[in-house]
Amino acid sequence: MAAHDWRATLGHLSATATFLIGVPLSVLIARPFKAWPSAPFLPTIMGVEVILIVAASLELASDAVHGVAIFVIFVSLALGLQNGAFRRIGGISVHTTYLTGMITSLISTEAEKCASGEAPPPMRAPDSKMRLLCGIWAAFVLGAGTGAIMVPNFKALGMLGAALLLIVLILRNLKITQMTEMS
Repeated sequence: MAAHDWRATLGHLSATATFLIGVPLSVLIARPFKAWPSAPFLPTIMGVEVILIVAASLELASDAVHGVAIFVIFVSLALGLQNGAFRRIGGISVHTTYLTGMITSLISTEAEKCASGEAPPPMRAPDSKMRLLCGIWAAFVLGAGTGAIMVPNFKALGMLGAALLLIVLILRNLKITQMTEMS
C-alpha cells in the first residue's frame, strides 16, 4: 500500500482474506461430524486440502493469465482449512501456520522445568504433550524441507508432493481409526 502498488496489495489481501475464510469454513464442515463421532473429520479436511493443492498446482502449471492469483487463493484456502481443523490435538493448542509460537511454547516449557531447580525423578515418564509437540515440529520441518527441494526443481508440479504426503497421512489416519474401533 505504501508503494501504491494496488495490484500487489490486492494479491496480498486476497490471500489473507481467503485464509481467514478457510478457518470458519472448517468449523462449518466440522458441524455434521459432531453428530457422528466416528466420522473421519480430519481425513475429510485433509482430502479437501489435497483437492485444493492439486487444483492450485495444475492451475499454475497451465500458464493461465491469472494462474498465480488462483494458485495463491487455493493454497491460502487450504492453509486456512488446515489451521481451523487442527486447533487442538492431544489436549494442546496447535496452530499449523504459526510454527514459531509452538516452538516458543516448547522451548519455554523445557526452560521452566530446568529453571525450577527441582531435580527430575530418575525414571520419569515421558511427557506426552512434549512428544506430540516434537512430532508436530518435526513434521513441519520435514514438510518445509521437502517443499524447498520439490518446488524449485519441479515448479508447479512440485506441490503435488504435498498432496501425495497428505494422501499417505489420510490413509494412515483412517487405518488407525479402524484399528481403534475394532479394539
